[in-house]
Amino acid sequence: MEISKGLKKLANSFAKQDFHLYIVGGFVRDILLGLNPEDIDIASNMPIDKVMEICSTLKFDCKIINKTLGTLQIKNSKECFEYTRFRTESYTSGHSPSSVKFVDDLSIDALRRDLTINSIYYDITSDQIIDPLGGLKDLNKHRICTSNQPDITLRDDGLRILRVIRFASTYNFKIQRDTAKALKCFRTNLKSISKERILNELKLLTVADLKFENPNTIFWDSLNKLELLPLIFNHSLHTIKKLSKKDKNIFYKLPENLRLTGFYLAVLKNFGKHYMKPAHLKFSINTLFGLEGIRESSEIIRLLEKLYLIYQNIEHDVDILNASINYLGLADDNRMLIHMYLSEQAKERLDSNIQLVRGKNLPLSVHDLDVTAQDLIDVRIDKRYIGQILSTLYNQVIEMKIPNKNIALINTAKNINQTFLDIIKNKRSN
Repeated sequence: MEISKGLKKLANSFAKQDFHLYIVGGFVRDILLGLNPEDIDIASNMPIDKVMEICSTLKFDCKIINKTLGTLQIKNSKECFEYTRFRTESYTSGHSPSSVKFVDDLSIDALRRDLTINSIYYDITSDQIIDPLGGLKDLNKHRICTSNQPDITLRDDGLRILRVIRFASTYNFKIQRDTAKALKCFRTNLKSISKERILNELKLLTVADLKFENPNTIFWDSLNKLELLPLIFNHSLHTIKKLSKKDKNIFYKLPENLRLTGFYLAVLKNFGKHYMKPAHLKFSINTLFGLEGIRESSEIIRLLEKLYLIYQNIEHDVDILNASINYLGLADDNRMLIHMYLSEQAKERLDSNIQLVRGKNLPLSVHDLDVTAQDLIDVRIDKRYIGQILSTLYNQVIEMKIPNKNIALINTAKNINQTFLDIIKNKRSN
């Protein structure tokens, strides 16, 4: 295995003190699969204070990530490694262990890891693969197995349920029978996992099959088979259960940058079933994706609300002209996303209204009106009302009550302005 000079130098320093330094996890797994590995995780039974002394001697930057777990970040000028001391763990609930004990035996350390394919070690100094749990066999058989007994591994940490699915999807591996049974049995352990961690996993899961170009639908199928959506989005089973086959086919045609948003739209479709009024839609989005749900960013939540409102108005033929205008105002990617989820009838309605918008030269926003705020100021429109008047003009043009022509817009603006002034005058006289 090809190793950098810096890492060999570190391993040699370990060896001088009678310790072996190992690479473990993803780097070893991906090298063995002939793929390009990313982060390098290293491990040994050396206490972290001794590791820090070695790093100081070698002039490597070293800082403690978690002293209780025995983890360090080690950097040299070109590389970054995460070091973990061999340990065994016990859990009560949640993702973090309730107690940790450091050990010298590599095979014991292997058992606390999630999967056998992530429990293969490479001894840097001796240039040997150490495989205490049969991970190599599982790699060759394209099989996902837990490192320990499935009920122990999945009971200990509910997040591993999603990680099993992610690794299966990433490599298009089959989940071993006992592991699959345990996924179903311990699925409710997801409730004890923080929404932030679940959100991070979701972001990886939606694009897992794209990472090494292994087309499969394991992510989607597992969500449905294990009925994970209510657990992920913190909602009752009768309101959010399974995603449709039609939406699955659409989802797997989406490019990487649209996968997450596309998944969220599919969840909303499943949750809403029918047309949702704006207030109900806002409530539903906040319930699923806000503080009560997976705690997505406010930016994503605003985008979802905008996209889904446009989608459902076109799909259900509600305020279709305005929805078509808003659709045209979207970025190309978001237009494509909505268009893919629309039914054929809705696409026909959309196409017809787009032709109308373009044929009548209807504006896509206030900024597309054939009049500006300065034009209104120049004809002595009260500055206090300009924003409101522009919005009114836009709505009247969209409703095709007036043309999008400068003279017509200015004359209408004057009439609206005079109406405002008359209302104020009457209030004062009363």
